[in-house]
Amino acid sequence: MGHSDAERRLLKAFRTAGWVLGLGLLAGAVVFAAVGVAGSGLEVAVNESPGALSAVVGLVGVNLLLTAALFWAVTRGFDAEPPVPYGRMLALTAASGLLNYVPAVRAGLWGRAAYLRRFHGLAVRQSVLSLGVVLGLAVVVVGGVGSVLLVGGPARWWLAAAWVGLATMTAGPVAERVLRRPMGAAWPWAWAGLRALDLAAAAGRLWLAMRVVGAEVGFGDAVVLASASLLVKLVGLTPNGLGLSEWVVAALGAAVAPVEAATAAAAALLDRAAEAVVLVGGGTAGLWTLRRSARSVA
Repeated sequence: MGHSDAERRLLKAFRTAGWVLGLGLLAGAVVFAAVGVAGSGLEVAVNESPGALSAVVGLVGVNLLLTAALFWAVTRGFDAEPPVPYGRMLALTAASGLLNYVPAVRAGLWGRAAYLRRFHGLAVRQSVLSLGVVLGLAVVVVGGVGSVLLVGGPARWWLAAAWVGLATMTAGPVAERVLRRPMGAAWPWAWAGLRALDLAAAAGRLWLAMRVVGAEVGFGDAVVLASASLLVKLVGLTPNGLGLSEWVVAALGAAVAPVEAATAAAAALLDRAAEAVVLVGGGTAGLWTLRRSARSVA
């Protein structure tokens, strides 16, 4: 067996361990939330909040649309031929989100890269670079906005807007310098705005989920919690931050909002359930769409 095969097996083992860890953390969060909110009328509150729950599901869909738009825009700056239509990138993003839960090494990431290479001639290296741009934007925009809102004081919203504006102005020049290629066709002026809107939708989900479980938090605090949750998901220690992000929201919610840790965990679990509904439905539809388009090309 070659070294590369051994390396792939090791990575798969780590991914499987992360999946098991994520399930364990998720189960622990469920027990923690159930015990912590016992007798608080949570079940009644959930049953009486169909509109808020539907809005959470809808905002997960908004996140999916915005993420696909960002990947689509960034990919325009590389050598895909023919260019990737937005609808196909949306299907790829939904399918990738679903496959990322599979206990294999980044099944969604490599599946998307393989598809783009097969049907759009995009080198795997360029797919990885486009992912790097998207992840870099997340660190800069999501991490920056979350940090500013956490410590920015009375002017924090103005400072957050200024940060997004700075990211908007510098994203293109920085990307061109790092990648050593023109990125004007990729609409770099829109990248930071798309990331900021994505964060706002994620924060809206948590804000609504908090209200469903009976916690009143400010939208700024919800943005801080969503920022931490999104960054944990991007780290990839567990599939899509499974279990880990729920505990981060619980701990940070108790420290920042303030809200009871168990209540924050319950809200995060509601948010995860809504995400699962959308990813299962949208991911399955995306896989079917991609398979159908692949057959038509073949």
